[in-house]
Amino acid sequence: MIVKLYRGCISPTLRAKIYDAFLGQMLSSLRNMPSWWKGIRIYVFSPFYPRNEYYDAFRFIGRHGVTFYPFKTSMKYKQADIKVNTSGGGYPYVLHNGKKLYFPKQWETNRVSGLYLSLITEQDPNSAHRYVESYDELAGKTLLDIGAAEGIFALDAIEHVKKVYLFECDEEWIEPLQMTFSPWKEKVEFVYKYVGCKNDGRCITLDAFMKGKEQDNLHIKMDIEGAELSALYGAWRLLAGGTSVTLSVCVYHKEDDAENIPLFLSSLGYCCQITRGLMFLTPHMRKGICRGKK
Repeated sequence: MIVKLYRGCISPTLRAKIYDAFLGQMLSSLRNMPSWWKGIRIYVFSPFYPRNEYYDAFRFIGRHGVTFYPFKTSMKYKQADIKVNTSGGGYPYVLHNGKKLYFPKQWETNRVSGLYLSLITEQDPNSAHRYVESYDELAGKTLLDIGAAEGIFALDAIEHVKKVYLFECDEEWIEPLQMTFSPWKEKVEFVYKYVGCKNDGRCITLDAFMKGKEQDNLHIKMDIEGAELSALYGAWRLLAGGTSVTLSVCVYHKEDDAENIPLFLSSLGYCCQITRGLMFLTPHMRKGICRGKK
């Protein structure tokens, strides 16, 4: 009743501002309270718990609070001062490693800086969410960035790769992505389709998309909210037949992905490695990225 009244009386724009200002953090704190107490218990009684990455991650939460990224060097980003600029067209952006990374026009400064801090934290070399050990691995490759969102991974890779296909369907990101990659128009192609295991008006398989294109020397990055395994099924011909193909695939969205995705890739002849460390998704600790190569 209260929720309906709140939504009926407060405009969506004002609700978004309230959520960004304090409500989102408050609700997150309430949801995460049991995990925080578990972390405190493990931290305080540390000698009675095993030393492994699962309990170490909860020790971190007990000491520093609930976070997606429970690893030591994540702390250096908490105090980072992020300068948010505005383009002539009103789009906010940050300078990321000397390159402009744009965000949706309606986003306020605190939302931009908050997401950017999260992005650079998750790509820290010690993060379980780090896609590649070194961007030098991508030299001369064609990058298929599936679930590009703001495009920070492709932006970090842009000087290394030969070509980039950016797959993103969220309309909020289309113009910011085009602005971010405007200096590299000659090597970037935008694909406004979902990637999966079938072909229709809104969805395409990688096997269909890559038909007639160079299928060797690829790097495939997938971060598509739990649809990763389905997208891999739709790419089995490409994965089976290609040479010098490497992958960075998220395995934390679904409980069994950390097991099923490496199994599928291994069946096609890939050597797989799961990144070190864990990510915390209430109430679970999960592995982050499967890296594969053939």
